Amino acid sequence: MNQQLQQLLSYSYTYITRAINNGAFCYVIAVLILIPVWFEPQMRLNSLVQDTLFIIDISESMSVRDVHYPTPRSDRLTLAKHTVQDSMASLPCGSRVALGLTAGEESVLLFEPLEICRHFPAIEKVISSLNRRARWIGDSKITDVTIKAIQQAQERNMNLVLLTDGDEMPRRTSLYMNKLAKHRGEVKGVLLGLGGDTLQPIPLFNEQDEVVGYWSQIDALTQGNYPDLIAYAHAIKRGETIPEGVLDQVNEHLSSFNKTIMESLSKASGFELVRVQTPDDAIAALNKKDYQRKALADRDARWIYALITIVITIIGWYWQSLTSKLRVFIVKQNLKK
Repeated sequence: MNQQLQQLLSYSYTYITRAINNGAFCYVIAVLILIPVWFEPQMRLNSLVQDTLFIIDISESMSVRDVHYPTPRSDRLTLAKHTVQDSMASLPCGSRVALGLTAGEESVLLFEPLEICRHFPAIEKVISSLNRRARWIGDSKITDVTIKAIQQAQERNMNLVLLTDGDEMPRRTSLYMNKLAKHRGEVKGVLLGLGGDTLQPIPLFNEQDEVVGYWSQIDALTQGNYPDLIAYAHAIKRGETIPEGVLDQVNEHLSSFNKTIMESLSKASGFELVRVQTPDDAIAALNKKDYQRKALADRDARWIYALITIVITIIGWYWQSLTSKLRVFIVKQNLKK
């Protein structure tokens, strides 16, 4: 037994000696250093971050096809999705992002804040899967949802980016902005305006996601805020011709970028209003120091292990040459003595 142990120790000593002489031990060390990389190590550094809550309007008007990105005659929701994806991708690592949807009077978060770089593939998949079926109501009360979005952003200490066409159903006036103005300055934010300038009909879809028609003035009348006309609407028989001029004030069945409401929102909230034709417009608006802050943030530490591994591997590659030159140097120094 003792003899076997002595042989084992002798073999081990021989291999270790060879590894030290030829530099192979450096490769072993390099492999060991790489092991933590599989566990995605993080480190906390003082970094510039841009924590942002993105809220997308998914009301029925966002299905109107009057924008031209990523293809001609795309719907507004598609442009909003691409804008959010590209905007998130432009944020510095360490930033936290959250995503929400708004329709009616509600603003609902899809997920709580996540670090953008580490979770981007999952976040991107969530955004890509959004469609009109996520809509729980077709109406939109943009002033109310802006207030709720501000509150959600404030609770999470985040900037707010609201993507909407500014279209309301039922329509309201700027007098309702007084309530929103009370929340001015609570968070920093940007209003990203979507949609064309020309009024377009709002489409209706079937279960196969096919357009089967468009909103009519009667539809808008029955669901809008027209108490003086509602009795008339119920009295109209199917197919009956409506006298010209009776429903001129009813226009919720048509939609465009509502510049008047969006400018009122911007003034009341203090948010910058940016008209978005492509995601680059949003990226340029968000790429400002006003929306960034310094904070301790989790950063990917794998590059540190990779760098150390590369250095040790290079040392191992030139180990014999380095040790040979070192021995020559030592001999020369001894001879001088």
